[in-house]
Amino acid sequence: MNNEAIAKLLKLIAADPQRWEAYQKLAGLMLQNDEFHAAEQYLMQAISLQPKALQLRLQLANLQMRTQQFAAAHDTYKQAIRLDARQSQSYYLDARALKNMGRTQEAILRLRTVTKLDPQHIQAFTECVDLMLQAQQFEQAVAVLKQAVTAHPEHAHFHYRLGVLQQQLHATAEALACMDAAIRIQPDFAEAHHQRALILQLQGQAAPALRAFHHAIAYQPNLPVPYNNRGVVLCQLGKYADAITDFRQALRLNPGYASAYCNLGLALYENGDSEEAYPCLETALKLAPAHAQARYVLSMLKLARGEYEEGWPMYEARWQVLTSTALPDRQLRWPGNSSLVGKTILILAEQTLSDTLQFCRYITMVKSFKPNQMIVAVPDALYTLFNELWGHDVEIQVIRQDGRALPHFDYYCPMLSLPAAFNTLTATIPAALPYLQIAERHQQPWQQLLGPARRLRIGVNWCGDAQNKYDRQRSIPLHLMAPLLKMEVEWHSLQKEFRREDHIMLKRFPMLECHHPLLSDFSDTAGLIMQMDLIISVDTAVAHLAAALGKQVWLLLPAQAHFRWLQQPETCAWYPGMRLFRQAPDSNWETLIDQVHQAITDVLSQGYRSE
Repeated sequence: MNNEAIAKLLKLIAADPQRWEAYQKLAGLMLQNDEFHAAEQYLMQAISLQPKALQLRLQLANLQMRTQQFAAAHDTYKQAIRLDARQSQSYYLDARALKNMGRTQEAILRLRTVTKLDPQHIQAFTECVDLMLQAQQFEQAVAVLKQAVTAHPEHAHFHYRLGVLQQQLHATAEALACMDAAIRIQPDFAEAHHQRALILQLQGQAAPALRAFHHAIAYQPNLPVPYNNRGVVLCQLGKYADAITDFRQALRLNPGYASAYCNLGLALYENGDSEEAYPCLETALKLAPAHAQARYVLSMLKLARGEYEEGWPMYEARWQVLTSTALPDRQLRWPGNSSLVGKTILILAEQTLSDTLQFCRYITMVKSFKPNQMIVAVPDALYTLFNELWGHDVEIQVIRQDGRALPHFDYYCPMLSLPAAFNTLTATIPAALPYLQIAERHQQPWQQLLGPARRLRIGVNWCGDAQNKYDRQRSIPLHLMAPLLKMEVEWHSLQKEFRREDHIMLKRFPMLECHHPLLSDFSDTAGLIMQMDLIISVDTAVAHLAAALGKQVWLLLPAQAHFRWLQQPETCAWYPGMRLFRQAPDSNWETLIDQVHQAITDVLSQGYRSE
């Protein structure tokens, strides 16, 4: 049939060479036969006869696009635009040609023109935003999406994309409003529910985030990512068993999901099952060797198990995970095996006050590498303590970490990198006590205030920083300490701050002497600690301070404790003489308090400070 039609058209052209429409029809028949070159020639012949025919130009340009002649197509679209500058489709098609030529910015300008000429052109808005995001023109993409939302308020996907972009630009409130709008338009929009959940999670609104994840999963139950992300929120709420279920479901849907393996390992660890957590994290690293979170969590498991040779180097992954602290140039990091002769090294305190108090023991060890000077940057709360300890040493300068510009240094080392720098193993922990001292002038006021002890004098610390993510596990409600406070002991609170519920309970415990108005920094706390016979504390900086000062410390730990305490039941390699009271799995604080009560009874039975 095509051959007959072609023959007839050729006869028409032979009879009348000016029949441009015959050339156009011939081009169409050639395209049906995939004879692209012939089709192009016939279209060009038609255009030569009818140079102002817009449709012929567009047909030729479309053919050139089909045969990947993008530069030729662009020239032809430009000719079409000159014929009719109000035809939005010509700009749109030319944008595609420019995109294929790699001329992104010109393509964006063409698409912007389309959206102005024809605001109903949904695809132009979509492709314009895509190109802007590729070019990292985020603010411009926001402007285009706002135009799209105005032109198409019923289009849920535009609201959703604008919300995603606003969140990337940290405009959280605007992002949340966009997701709400998308969901109002399309209640079963699973991706919008999921993104809304992520925004709420970043805002710290765990419970609303959890509800949003429920909706996302209900509307799209076969995607692994929402299960994984919901599991993260469940972990934040302490619902580890439910989180473990979600992570396992994510892995059923995607067995190669490295982040889900990592999160499963972390949840199992937090839930007290470190043995099962270990292979999960190893699997995560096999699937994604560069997965910083998996490496970081696995390092803590190794350190908890005493696998220091691998654990400390792996713990350096924390700098990819804990982004709150900015580090100087990595090229200046001191690895621990090179001379410091004639050089200045900066030692940076990091993470918590507990960490600083535990690992400052390495400071004097660095001196063996003969630095010209050591600069030790510490939190303000510890400045006086450390400055008085090392202030007499001309080789050590203690400074405050207060955001000011650092003095000149040649090398630096974060404090928790020092164990790796010294290749610390459990058998080589520098555990000589005391490694901190406190000046007599900080002790004398307490000696005068407290006078001589007539009974066993115990300092007690039952809670730490409420903002610590593990506070619920490590702190003990004061009312649970009642069995101890009723004993024939001289009790002193080492707390600098009290919680609202503590103030109520303290009225019921007049036997507990409180000194918080006199505790301005850790030097004052250290002076008070030195007057005690025994310190009983949860896992806070007070326990580290007391142990580093050489005092007898009883430490009360949850079943799943910080890796620093290893997995030893009652002793601590970092603080010889410290006694650990560790919860058994599925146990509680009440049981542990009973054990401490019995231990104090045993001490008293030996006639310790009896009247």
